[in-house]
Amino acid sequence: MTTKPQAMTATERDKPIYKTFGELADHGFSLAPGICIFIASVHTSALVLGMWLYTMAPVDWMWAGTLWFIAHFFIGSISTTLYSHRLITHNAVKHVSLPVHLFFNVFAQIFSVQGSVRRWAANHSLHHGVDRHGKKELDPYSATWFPDALRNFLWSHTLTHLYDHPQTEEYQRSHNVKRHPLIMWQDRWYGLLTTFWIFFFPMGVGFALGGFTGLFALAAASMLGTVAVQHNTWTVNSVTHLWGFTDGIKSSASNNYVWLGPLGEGNHHGDHHDFPRDYRNGFGMSGWLLDPTRYAVLLLNALGLVKGLNRASKHEEAEIVALRKLAELGTPGPITREASALRDQLEKTALTLKNEWVEALAHVEKLKKQSKLLQRAEAGRQDLLRDLELAQQAVIKHKEAFYEAVERLRAHGEVYA
Repeated sequence: MTTKPQAMTATERDKPIYKTFGELADHGFSLAPGICIFIASVHTSALVLGMWLYTMAPVDWMWAGTLWFIAHFFIGSISTTLYSHRLITHNAVKHVSLPVHLFFNVFAQIFSVQGSVRRWAANHSLHHGVDRHGKKELDPYSATWFPDALRNFLWSHTLTHLYDHPQTEEYQRSHNVKRHPLIMWQDRWYGLLTTFWIFFFPMGVGFALGGFTGLFALAAASMLGTVAVQHNTWTVNSVTHLWGFTDGIKSSASNNYVWLGPLGEGNHHGDHHDFPRDYRNGFGMSGWLLDPTRYAVLLLNALGLVKGLNRASKHEEAEIVALRKLAELGTPGPITREASALRDQLEKTALTLKNEWVEALAHVEKLKKQSKLLQRAEAGRQDLLRDLELAQQAVIKHKEAFYEAVERLRAHGEVYA
């Protein structure tokens, strides 16, 4: 008799693969001098010019710089979360119009200062690929490579961007993906576009309006905006994979319910990793309240600028929630044979009830689709609506039975702990 292989636990999935940063060189990593100089220069400039802006600059230019800083931060953040992330990397909608591609590739996405859309999407695709194939050494900003939280934070938050990563087959395939012609054009001219929008444009506007005082004021604002939007985005790579309230099933990502960085991507990051194609970043009411980018997607859809929203169905959401409930129980310690047999039976019951709940939800969705098709037909519609009401009652019944089974399992574990 063959035994069913055990699924990988979260502990096994997140087991460290390196002990120190020094080991990276032995595995094909090398510091990228150009990127190191650029990031160090921008951070140093932000510090020096920022101190001047808020201690020595004229009041009018201090406020002008502050407004430019806020605008830079917002444009860069929304460009990352809305365009680079949801619309391009994860195809959260079926069609993106040309005006949207133009706006973000020629102008807005440059303010995120995190590489071209094509490069950003390639790296993020590798990050999510680990959830499917489990080769976490390919995740460019993994937060589980090292044995302690500090090193994992430093790596996933900043250090990963300072290194050239090994050219694996998966890396090359991800970076060679052909995307929209405007994305390919932006990738080719990204250096010049960044030089113009981040340096020449604000400095030119500042000099034209206020001489060298205006030049330095808006240069300070641009550097401060660059640093702020970079770290705002990087926290999703680090914080949401290190700390949170509700763990995802497929990855180390967790849900955070009180934080909007950047603009909602971090609040339900576990939900996102469990169903990345969803135009939303989180399930349930807290998903609505803590996901401003969702409103932006809906606005673009209402204006006809994007079409065909992708989202998890109700029964797919239920499957994810149920698996999380079961994962919360963990693995029991040594118990008697009789207790083990009872636990196995309780687990089978819980899994059966979970499947009945999910199947009942799938049946409700099927009936709803049929109801929409028959909205104009009177014959048979009342029977269908009655069936729909009964199916919805069955969903509630199966869900309650599943949660009761989980509690019995939890109580069983506490008795033999």
